[in-house]
Amino acid sequence: MIPKALFDAVKNGKCILFLGAGVHAPPPEKSADATASGQPPLSAGLSQQLADECIADLEAWEPNEDLRKKKREYLVNCRGVLQRTSWYYQSFPPHSRRDLVDKIKEVIGQNNQPSALVRALAEIDFRLVITTNYDQLFEAALRHFNKVPAIRIYDPKGREPTKDFRGDPDPTQPWFFKIHGCISEPDSLVITDEDYIHWVMRLGDSEDFHPAPQNIRSKFKEWATLFVGYSLLDLNLRLLFRTLRRRLDPVDWPPTFSLDPWPDLLIARTYGELVLFIEQDSWKFVPELYRSLLEREMPR
Repeated sequence: MIPKALFDAVKNGKCILFLGAGVHAPPPEKSADATASGQPPLSAGLSQQLADECIADLEAWEPNEDLRKKKREYLVNCRGVLQRTSWYYQSFPPHSRRDLVDKIKEVIGQNNQPSALVRALAEIDFRLVITTNYDQLFEAALRHFNKVPAIRIYDPKGREPTKDFRGDPDPTQPWFFKIHGCISEPDSLVITDEDYIHWVMRLGDSEDFHPAPQNIRSKFKEWATLFVGYSLLDLNLRLLFRTLRRRLDPVDWPPTFSLDPWPDLLIARTYGELVLFIEQDSWKFVPELYRSLLEREMPR
């Protein structure tokens, strides 16, 4: 059952879709969509690829046996933690930051197509979408439905005033903010531990140089928000969540919904009065939302 406040917010064009990497998770059962086209790996999968490549390089690039053992142990222990394996990947020979970016572009961009779930979310008229994903699949899905997104991408340098969105978002011209960068702009990616530290520091920049455009921050304080493909267990997400609604009395927070089949116990207790947790799988929830809004079944 779709919460009425969420249904009304989406129907009235006043709901922000916050899109995470989990939107690329495969359906729980095999389907034509799941087998017809590949999807980008989730962060753990990408992390494992980076770690395995670095482990394979150790014999050729680390002559010191003790260091080789220490590095192998480190990579095995951090194998599923992308912020660490990516940091390692760019820090030790034979790789560099440029190699890391090229690897991400290769893995994320190769032969991937928007899934049925991504296409459904793109067809629904969300006028403002924020994502931490680096890929360009959601943009492709929007254009498939003749929507022309106005896109802004995080600028880690912050040397120029942040480019804002103009006017108001439109169903056919939604605002799309890529808050952790995009593979189309290699220098923009937020992926290593150090990238995240720098990103957090940027959240304290002055109004004109704040990494999130002013109109995005205004809408975040006014419109409902739906998180899909995330867990609020993510510290960076909670930090952003709190920062964008800073100085706003919790009683004045607009409705906030987090799609999370298994919300963390402490997160649910701490945020339970601020966030409605929808404990469903995205492949169950999104078709139901699609059906409620468009009055037909979600294409598979």
